[in-house]
Amino acid sequence: MITVGHCGYDSRHRTRLEMRRPGGTPDYTLLLIKTEAFFRIDGKTLQTPPGTVILYEPSVPVHYGSVGASYNDDWIHFLPEDCDLPFLQDLKLPCNTPCTLSFTGQLSEYARMIVLEKNSEHPYREQILDSLMRTLLYSLASQLLSSPDEAMENKYYSAMNELRMSILNTPHKKWTIEAMAELVHISPSYLQHLYRELFGVSCIQDVIQARLKSARFYLRTTEMSIQSIAELCGYENELHFMRQFKKFTNMTPSQYRSHYLCEQQK
Repeated sequence: MITVGHCGYDSRHRTRLEMRRPGGTPDYTLLLIKTEAFFRIDGKTLQTPPGTVILYEPSVPVHYGSVGASYNDDWIHFLPEDCDLPFLQDLKLPCNTPCTLSFTGQLSEYARMIVLEKNSEHPYREQILDSLMRTLLYSLASQLLSSPDEAMENKYYSAMNELRMSILNTPHKKWTIEAMAELVHISPSYLQHLYRELFGVSCIQDVIQARLKSARFYLRTTEMSIQSIAELCGYENELHFMRQFKKFTNMTPSQYRSHYLCEQQK
């Protein structure tokens, strides 16, 4: 069984972060980094873009941090039992080396589920965490082993991917087509065409889904008022938030919260 230790989802640092662990940790550490970062490895400093993943092995020196003033990541400490080490080794995941993926959204979703399950009291919590960790690691291995995405060869890919990571990371900002286009220095019409071509979804749809994802998370894990959650997720109008939430989930925010609480009590 894979035991999950400390973990966090969408951990935001508003000030510069630098993490040093000269002796490493006694377990594996998986980081899904959503902002620019640096890594100090074998005396060399590597700078990485948003969407970087690294798997540290036990007892390996750890030194990484933010490049800019803010930092955001998902992080999971885990330890397989001896009998499960062959599973991890067979995945042939590159360890102690940062890897940049074209999209980490699915991996981040698994991390979110792991954090929620870790904080639950289900009778089969450990078994569920084991299954989720295996799913996450299988998904990571699949992405690393797949052929490079043709989209990554587009000259605007790096800027567009950074824009998307910023949208998913800060959906509460006042995102407009014009503001997005200005960030990547292309026209609004070309932005919309290129965004869908590269990511298979419109930029506005990404904003909406990222806001609703955050809203669902806060509804499940806090007692904040609906109005406060709406504001926190970037909605200027509570009624607009409630209508949009119901359109995409078939439930009002209050119904969603009640439904989740009932499921937790079963």
